[in-house]
Amino acid sequence: MTDMRFVDLHCDTLACEVYRSCGTKNLRDNDCHLDLTRLKKGGSLLQCFALYIPTPAHDAFTKEEIGPWEYFEKTAACYEAELAKNTDLIAPVLCYADIEKNRAAGKMSAMLTVEDGVPLEGRLERVDEMFKKGVRLITITWNHENSLGFPNKTAPEKGLKPFGIEALARMNELGIIADSSHLSDAGFWDLVKYSKKPFVASHSNAKALCGIYRNLTDEMLRALAEKGGVTGLNFSADFLVDDANYTHVDDLVRHARHIADVAGVETVALGSDFDGIGCELEFKDCAGMPMIEEGLNRVFTAREVDLITHGNALRVMRDNFPD
Repeated sequence: MTDMRFVDLHCDTLACEVYRSCGTKNLRDNDCHLDLTRLKKGGSLLQCFALYIPTPAHDAFTKEEIGPWEYFEKTAACYEAELAKNTDLIAPVLCYADIEKNRAAGKMSAMLTVEDGVPLEGRLERVDEMFKKGVRLITITWNHENSLGFPNKTAPEKGLKPFGIEALARMNELGIIADSSHLSDAGFWDLVKYSKKPFVASHSNAKALCGIYRNLTDEMLRALAEKGGVTGLNFSADFLVDDANYTHVDDLVRHARHIADVAGVETVALGSDFDGIGCELEFKDCAGMPMIEEGLNRVFTAREVDLITHGNALRVMRDNFPD
């Protein structure tokens, strides 16, 4: 069995593949980028499962005429059901001690996250309700405005709304990690200003190497480092090389090296975006994660590679989660 050592801050498999399949796909074995069998083979320690929340007004993603909160509840129920069917392989994480407990039992850990805070709909009590359901990270926006703030795709100059600042404070109190991926540039700087806990960019790379709007500038990377946060390397080819459609390990390593040089190796983590990206991958899928580790080994020390593959992300979780 491969050592359990990879922490991945973002995948879309559960909500965008398993839930939408209406029962034809499951989390244990499937034809997607990620399933539990291949996660185990690849050496996963902890996988974050994002519940991407489509809204009928913006996305042709669902034909269900339900609101964002109802969609969250349905996808969260799917997550719970899939974990219940696979207790031999994986167990949920609600506090930091759960990670160590699961590892000691030889089980991978699952962390529930939400991509797009749109289900909150301006209701602060829903932050608590998400926490009770196991959510431990919220991506503040996706590509559309919501009650918390604005996306970098259309309104980079607009920051967090008053409710966004209020919700962030409650997330800090409870132990829910704030995620700036997709958030406007001004919103990123509001997280720097207002967050009392380290935050993350769960799936974003270095803008100096690839100009796509979703990547982070060197100034942002340094600010993220000062907050004690991390950015998870996004495996999508067009986040690594402008207009690319094939992901090479060397390009991931190049971004890791740049981020480490600019902001310190403690700022680099992994955020695959498995099953949210459409490019071809040199390492194929989640079972190929050791290939990325081999690439990192060529330019980083063994200690630094451990930080990138799991140590940095675990530190942020420890600094955020309840005891």
